[in-house]
Amino acid sequence: MSASVFRIPYGDSTIAAELPERTRVIRNTNKALLTLPEPAQAVRDALRSPIAHDPLSKLVNSKSKVTIAFDDPIGYVPQEKMPGFREVAIKVVLEELDKLGVEPQNIRLVCAGGLHRMWTPSELATILGDELVSRSGPSRLFNFDAEDKDNLVFLGETKRYQEVEVSRLVTDSDQFIYVSHPWCHFNGGWKSVVVGLGSWRLMRHHHRPFAKASGKSVLDPKRSAFPKLLNEMGAIIEAALAKNGRRVLIVEGTMNNAVPQELVQVVAGHPPEAHEKGLEILDQQLVVDVKGQSDVVVCGMDNKRDPYSKFSIINPILVRNLALSYTYGLFQNVPLVKPGGILIVCHPCPKQFDAVKYQPYVELFEKVLPHTKDAVELWDLYAEEYAHRPDFVHKYRYGYGFHGSHPLILYGQGIYGLNYLSKVFLAGATDFEAARRVGLEPFASVEEAVAEAENLMGKDCSITYLDMPQAFICNVEP
Repeated sequence: MSASVFRIPYGDSTIAAELPERTRVIRNTNKALLTLPEPAQAVRDALRSPIAHDPLSKLVNSKSKVTIAFDDPIGYVPQEKMPGFREVAIKVVLEELDKLGVEPQNIRLVCAGGLHRMWTPSELATILGDELVSRSGPSRLFNFDAEDKDNLVFLGETKRYQEVEVSRLVTDSDQFIYVSHPWCHFNGGWKSVVVGLGSWRLMRHHHRPFAKASGKSVLDPKRSAFPKLLNEMGAIIEAALAKNGRRVLIVEGTMNNAVPQELVQVVAGHPPEAHEKGLEILDQQLVVDVKGQSDVVVCGMDNKRDPYSKFSIINPILVRNLALSYTYGLFQNVPLVKPGGILIVCHPCPKQFDAVKYQPYVELFEKVLPHTKDAVELWDLYAEEYAHRPDFVHKYRYGYGFHGSHPLILYGQGIYGLNYLSKVFLAGATDFEAARRVGLEPFASVEEAVAEAENLMGKDCSITYLDMPQAFICNVEP
């Protein structure tokens, strides 16, 4: 049988693999939009003409206390042309606040990481620049702490009885500003505030595995329930702020699909309306129309596509999430794989952990997964325990570790792909037991994985290769 040779992303490197001649190849061929010539001026223009919102000049005065929140380093995955949007936008906002008489000591910068780990000053400098970090200091620039009970506020429940508890900075600031930098459709808008500054009490409602969920991709805002839940929570925040005549002001920057990515749009305003403008750009740059599903889909997994191992190393639970959330899940309408089809991902999946930053991950992998791999059962048995264990809480608050619940959140997200697919093959696995422990079926090579897929699906089964040096989304018409 004739074959074509591909260089496939494989962790920190690539591997050469032969795929059958009939393999369909999908790439992002959308033309990159032109970059904004003056990003700082674009931010100023957006602040002066916000969408569904008063301009900054009408929102603050010399006595105002202002919070500027921003996406954490995980919040933007692709390579970005520097200086990055967050650095540019925050500096412009600070300049504008200074012109309006706001005292520097009344301005706080908060990294909105939700239940992600906290970030050191040097790590924050990679997105904010050294100058901004050094002149702010720890009293004016800090990480959101989801376990700081004194600085959380409960605002009520949505119509679905989902609790809304967020940082007091959102409600107590005279003006709360969020600098949002969405790299895909589920980021930005109300998600930035709700998730970035939400507590475990809030997060457990939607960051959990739902056994009977439809499995619609969170990258499909028109069909997914996820943005609906976040918007309902955002409405609770909005109602609380309205009692004092306040409103969240979001500043959202959207990039093209160049490498490195470049800023092409800046909007400011009320989160839902401003975010719609960002979604339009993301559609143009990231969404690729595809006709027809495939029995088998093959895709490489570059470690740079994994957001959660920034400044660290990838581990088997993160590999599972990269396969099922950030490879299988990159679709709109229907998955690229047919129901009951096979996903083949390429990654070494070594059994390695950064024990400093990922202590709850180590515990889940070593002590729990050998006994059960059922995501719903794991959540029911361990989510509250892991969220409240004193050693995990201490590590999260003071030791730059992920929140205790985080590995269960990521592990649980894999349920939708596993329920839909018949198999998930891990090609190029270097530790077969590590792969099996996180629910992946290991193979030594891509060729062996494809041969087994053909054995199960038929010698003439349809095969698609996703050529994905940088993530994109397939809008699939069955």
